[in-house]
Amino acid sequence: MRKNARLKDATVGGEELPRRFVHNAGGHVRCQSGPQYEDPLRGVSGMLKGAKEGFPLIDTVGGESFFRFLTENSGDVIWLYDFRRNRYVYASPSVFSLRGFTPEEICRQSLFDALTPASALVAAEEIQSRLTALQQGDITARSAVCEFDQLCKDGSVVPTEVMTTFLQDADGNLSGIIGVARDIRERRRIEAEKERMHSLLVKAGKMESVSRIAGGIAHDFNNSLQSILGHADLMLSRLGPASEHDGSLEEIRQAVMHCAELTTSLLSFARKRVVVPKVIACNDAIAGVLQSVRPLYASGIEISFTSCSELWPVNMDPSQFEEIIANLLDNAVLALEGGGRIDIVTRNVPMEGHTPDSIGEISLDDMVLVEVSDTGHGMAPEVLEHVFEPFFSTRSGASGLGLSTVYGIVEQSGGFVSVESTPGNGTIMKLFLPRSFEITDGPAGATSDASTGSVSAEDLTILLVDDEDAVRHITRRFLESIGFRVLDAENADEALARAEQHHGEIAMLLTDMVMPGMNGRELAEKLSRARAGLKTLFMSGYAADAFADAEAGAELHFLGKPFSRDALTSKIREVLEA
Repeated sequence: MRKNARLKDATVGGEELPRRFVHNAGGHVRCQSGPQYEDPLRGVSGMLKGAKEGFPLIDTVGGESFFRFLTENSGDVIWLYDFRRNRYVYASPSVFSLRGFTPEEICRQSLFDALTPASALVAAEEIQSRLTALQQGDITARSAVCEFDQLCKDGSVVPTEVMTTFLQDADGNLSGIIGVARDIRERRRIEAEKERMHSLLVKAGKMESVSRIAGGIAHDFNNSLQSILGHADLMLSRLGPASEHDGSLEEIRQAVMHCAELTTSLLSFARKRVVVPKVIACNDAIAGVLQSVRPLYASGIEISFTSCSELWPVNMDPSQFEEIIANLLDNAVLALEGGGRIDIVTRNVPMEGHTPDSIGEISLDDMVLVEVSDTGHGMAPEVLEHVFEPFFSTRSGASGLGLSTVYGIVEQSGGFVSVESTPGNGTIMKLFLPRSFEITDGPAGATSDASTGSVSAEDLTILLVDDEDAVRHITRRFLESIGFRVLDAENADEALARAEQHHGEIAMLLTDMVMPGMNGRELAEKLSRARAGLKTLFMSGYAADAFADAEAGAELHFLGKPFSRDALTSKIREVLEA
């Protein structure tokens, strides 16, 4: 009504205003409009006078050529249905591009021939509901906009938005429907993509929250484990193997080490695990893992490895790479339940803006793809939704940390993980790891042996810094039992003061990484400026972000908590002899 009112106002006093319409041949027709009527059901009945070089004149606004001009140039499908004849009586030419039928073929169809069975049911209910509303005096029910799936001539389905207006006879009965159908495939695609991206964002936020919680728990838990393990080690060293308490203490020690493995997995998921990245050749590393694990699997399991001969190297911790391959193989073997096939494939993937289907960011880097697939029972969508969450497992007795560890390690290495699985069709795990342009350091897992030479602790002083009293006390007892002299402090400021007051040489700084105020790395930098040649060994319950901005190429020595007396002794000797 508003539009018609504007048209009427535009011709008040008989003034004719120039207008332009787009012709179906791509040009414009210059027109002039005369008086208009407001009633939308009676249509426009003014006069139209116009011309353009090379185009015929358009008849009156109410004439056939005018309406044909409009409908033939409409991208939407305009149609009219007659209930007295129970068929369509008109469809604009654009119906061919929408559904593949000619207008003549459409006029031989009934209303529900155009719709899928599900949409036909919805349309029947919608028509009945609107008729009831009209009978009750609700004139707004005369027009409505709905979405229906329509059938195409080739059997495919196209989603459409349909705007319809009911036509009634003098008795109020439904005599026909005027409709306009619009293709909404692109709209549906955009909506689906928005939903997918929203889901990824929600999932990524959830994983990040869980990651922070896991990292915090692992840090505090490892500090407590350090105290338990330390005291058990000291008691074992004092009592000796012949003691009646030896078995109990060893049980305590083993329980602590098992808990430490769990927290290590949590740290991997949280991307807070200390890593020593090296440039490695994935093919060699995978071959090494297969050589180790093949004898452990049942004879009914076949493992195939197809490697890319020119595979790019990657830069990550060799032990972590071996760990994720072993985890994926273990999961695949369990899915096979005693028999089946596992395929491992490696290849180079130039990314060029590839978007992962799973959690992760869009990468513009070249990637190395490691794909592990199995012919097992597969996973349902509700399982896939949680597959990378820590402690989630569908198997009784499982820790639920295998795939979460894989996820964390790959993310920490700058890559991402993708998973595809359906029930009965197996699972495909894809690891995308950033390409390295450096030369490989050698086979994965090849690490230099720690020096077996001995460094005498006699006359050597170690500055010990840790804000956890229990950890600091047990570590001091470790060091003193080895033979070192110990200066201890509970924070960086106290450590700087102790170092300034000590006039002798300090052989090593043994410091916690994460402390209130100044962190361990900042403390080490300050002390190194004051004491040239000072060795530093960091220790922590997790790899803090403070490592992230360390100078490139800087050699950082790290000992993860909880650690045994023997592990501490070995690491100190390694650092002092470096």
